[in-house]
Amino acid sequence: MAKSLLREKIYQTIRDDITYGKFAPGERLVEDRLVEEFKASRSPIREALRQLESEGLITFERNKGITIARLSIKQVDEIYTLRCLLESGAACLTAESITKKDVAHLRDLQEKLRVAVKNMDLRDWLHNNALFHNFLCEHCGNSNLIQVLDNLKRRVYRYHYITVSVPGHFETYLGHHEGMLQACEKNDGEMAEKYMKLHLKTVKDVLINHLNKITPNY
Repeated sequence: MAKSLLREKIYQTIRDDITYGKFAPGERLVEDRLVEEFKASRSPIREALRQLESEGLITFERNKGITIARLSIKQVDEIYTLRCLLESGAACLTAESITKKDVAHLRDLQEKLRVAVKNMDLRDWLHNNALFHNFLCEHCGNSNLIQVLDNLKRRVYRYHYITVSVPGHFETYLGHHEGMLQACEKNDGEMAEKYMKLHLKTVKDVLINHLNKITPNY
């Protein structure tokens, strides 16, 4: 396997393990174990780890080595507040110029999310939910906004698994998406912005309430 492909495979595997809770915040990653697990030299492993560090998913600490990054509740709150402000603006821009073909694509993603809920397939939900949100961001026509949002979303992506693991909220999330879809069908930017703000505020509240319950001093 080419070195770049191997590095990408290692990066994706560790990122998924962090996202889906195999590695907990604060847990150590041991380089020797990664070498053994991936049957790889240290070079591609270290490159993958540097990429994960740049995304805020791991930290290198003196006397501790590599650890899974831990965000405080205050940091989570701040990041989601920023997302709420910026991603709602991106949704507004996208809705105003979106084509019927692209609306149909979003509608297809929404149906896949409904199937994921029916099957209680959390990974499938996370995958298609990311595609839905990324599409609304990436078609806003503002490259700087896209870059900033991508960085913010990467920092909290591992917490998405928590938000969908808390029962009783899927229909609410789907309802918010439906509001965004209807806004896109009407090319109504203000409506799309309103529903995205409501959606991300709800997700933030669910996540922070859960973190406060399980780790009050987080």
